[in-house]
This record gives sequence, C-alpha cells and structure tokens, in this order.
Amino acid sequence: MGIVKEFKDLIELNEYVVNKIESTGITQETFRFYADVVRANVHNTGLYIDVSQTYPGKKGTRNIEITVFVLKFLYPRMLKVLGIESEKDLVGKKWIFQGKLSFYRDRMSFTFFADTIAPVGESEIEKRRKEILKELKMRNLLMLEKHDLSELPPIKKIAIISSSTAAGYEDFLKNLKVSYLYQPIVHLYESPMQGARTATGIILALNRIKRSNIDYDVVVIARGGGAKSDLMYFDDLILGVEIAKFNEYCPVLSGIGHERDFTIPDYVAWKRFATPTEVARAISKQIDDNIKKVDNNWNDLRLLVMSLFKNVNNILNFQLIDYINKTITVRFENINYLLDNYYENLENHLEYKIDFSKRRISEDVLNFISEKMNGKFKNEESNMLNYAKLLEKDFELKISRAESSINVIFQELLKKEELAPLLFGGAVILKNGKKVSSIRQIKIGEKLGLYLKDGKINVKVFNERKNKKEELYGGHTLFKN
Repeated sequence: MGIVKEFKDLIELNEYVVNKIESTGITQETFRFYADVVRANVHNTGLYIDVSQTYPGKKGTRNIEITVFVLKFLYPRMLKVLGIESEKDLVGKKWIFQGKLSFYRDRMSFTFFADTIAPVGESEIEKRRKEILKELKMRNLLMLEKHDLSELPPIKKIAIISSSTAAGYEDFLKNLKVSYLYQPIVHLYESPMQGARTATGIILALNRIKRSNIDYDVVVIARGGGAKSDLMYFDDLILGVEIAKFNEYCPVLSGIGHERDFTIPDYVAWKRFATPTEVARAISKQIDDNIKKVDNNWNDLRLLVMSLFKNVNNILNFQLIDYINKTITVRFENINYLLDNYYENLENHLEYKIDFSKRRISEDVLNFISEKMNGKFKNEESNMLNYAKLLEKDFELKISRAESSINVIFQELLKKEELAPLLFGGAVILKNGKKVSSIRQIKIGEKLGLYLKDGKINVKVFNERKNKKEELYGGHTLFKN
C-alpha cells in the first residue's frame, strides 16, 4: 500500500490540491480536443456546453464528461462565425474545442474555458471564406494589384499588430536584420491572434494606430501559422473591409499563416507574405536596397560637384591670367613709350645745350657742366626706376582687387536661378518670356527659347519624358516621414 496523506479537514485537502495544480502549470497551458456536444445552455454569465466521450472500461463502456464554458461577450460572435443561429445547433455534433482548463476550488472540479470552437473538417470553413470573398469582390475591396516594397519610401516606422506571446512576433523581430544606424522603429499593438476575439482585436488595433497620429510607413499583421481552426477567426467580413480601407491610410502587410494558408486579410492586404519571417526579411531588403541607392547617388553627386568646381576653376584661372597679361602688357607699353620719349627729349635738349655752350664757354667749364649733367641724369634714371617699381605694386594691387570683384560677381550670378545654369555650360529656357523650371510647364507643340552663354536657340517641343519620383530625387528619400 502506498503512502497515505492525511488531512484534518476538506479545506486542507482543497488547499493541497490547488497548490499541486498550480505547481504543474496545467491551468496556463492551451489545449485542443475533439468531442461530441450533449447539452448547450445560455446563462447570465455565458454559454455552458457539456461534451462527452465514451471509452471502454472493465465493466463496459463509460463516459467522460466536462463542461466547456464560453464567456458571455464571446459566444454570440462564435455562433455567427460558425454560421449557426442558436446554441442548440451545437448539440449532437462533433466540434473542435480550444482553450484552457480552470479549476473551481469550491467544487474541486475542472471547467474548460474555450476561446475557439470550430467544425470538424474544412468544408464549412472554406464555404464561409468563399462567401466573404464574394461579398468583398462585389464591393471592389479585394487587392488585385501585385505590389512590391520597392514602391514605398525607405521604411523607418513599423506598426505591428500581434500578441507579445505569439511566436510570429518573435520571428519578425529576429529576422528584421538592418544595420544599427538604419534600424526601423517597431511599435507593437496588442491583439488576440486566435479565438473569437481575433477580428475585433485587430480592428481595435487599427483604430489605435490611426489615433496615434504617428506616420507609420507600414502596418504588419503577424501571427505565424496554426491549425485551420486557429485561422478561421481571421475570416471575417468586417475585418476584411477595415483592412482594405486602411490601405488608403497606410499599406498593410499580412504574415498570418504558412505558405498554403490563406485568410481573408491575405486577400485585402496591400501585400501578402506567407509568414512573419518573410515580412521581416522583405522589409530588411527594402531598407538595404535604399541605403545602397543613397550611397551610389552620393558618389555620383560628389563626382559631379568635383567636376563642376574643376571646370569653374579652369575658366576663372584662364580668364584671370588673360586679364593680368593684357593689363601688364598695356601698362608696360605705356611706360616704355614714356621712357623713350623722355630720353629722346632729354638727349635732344642736351645736344642743344652742348652745342650752344661750345661757342660760349671754355673746355673746363664744359667738363664741369658735363659732370653735373651726368649726375643729374643718374638721379633721373634712379627716379624712373623707382617710379616703375611703384607702378608694378599698383598693378599688383589693382589685379588683386579685380580678382576679388570677379569672385563677388560670380557668387552673385550663382544666386540668380535664371543665370546660374549659364555659368556651368547649361541653358535657360523661356516660354512667353517666363522661365521654365519643370517639364510639367511645357506642352507638346509649344515654342521655347533656349538661351546659352553665347546666343539664343528657338525650339519647338515634339516629345516629352517625365521622370518618376525616385528618379527625380535619386531615391534619396531615406528617413523621410
């Protein structure tokens, strides 16, 4: 005989049993089973369903019975999803039940709290899904267009609707692999991901996202597979309508089931993915692709700017050197001319004085005068050299000022939108005397004037090509809200 545990009263036994049950964690586990319904009654607190299963015993067959309880606010929704009008329609049929065990201390008995009731087999589930799809098609709410994440700006903020305990949510976070600098912000909006509260929970989460006024780039609905009975509560007409309309506010990405599992959100989402892992990997790739595009555009821009500065520098250097050369040449020609005239006049004057003096004064006086004149000539020559140096310094100062003036004029021209293109070999386009800055201002057949730095060209528009947005900005829209 085994060890006998003795208790002083029923209360002590009850406490022992409760502690044992809590230590096993059995009331925290989720169970799914098949059973026949023998009774179903609605009470003030909810729906009570008695299920039974026969099994062979030593003295013949016996029945195992347990009460399945569905909360008052849940069972009407369940019956609607199952397509039955009354709880009595459950009786006499086999159903799939999913939920958790609850231990009642007062009666020392178990009750099964169900959050999911599903029919045995897939025929009813598929039939109901087809009816919903038909209604959504009539309302033009099915997502028939195939989208790709490359159509969206770089994804920076993500709202994910899931349960914090769902495996799909964890899979999404683990596979969102982006470098730290570009890691997107992820906000979780909690919602049940199984059972009768699934559809209403997701709708409430969508409403919370709108009320947050946060400019999310995408909304992800993530669960991560499960049995057909788990996914059937995603097949809801109102949920499908809400998701389809929400796409106008923000793209919705679905990652609910496995490869072969489709639910109503998959048919109305902006883009459907098989699993949360697939969604995370696609988002990571979209961000990486945009980073590469920005890097390439930056390199192209850097090379273009370097080329422009090189061209401008070459133009300025050539113009400045040419100006300096011409200025110095003219100045020195003038100086040479003045010096030549001065020396010629001086020589003529001296010759005249000498000839005159030869007739009036002696040789000694002439020598004295000659020495004086040579000294004076040397002084004049020194003065002329000093004057030439002063002219050279003056030329250098004027050249420096001219260079500064050229730079100021160039900078002022750069500020003028209508003239700046001419400085870099571009053109200014005018239509009816007004500047054209976009292809959207031009129509085929119109006449335009193209003004270049050395003249004007009259043209007529025969064709046009409008760039896409990502081409206009080089894809450099990263982290733009």
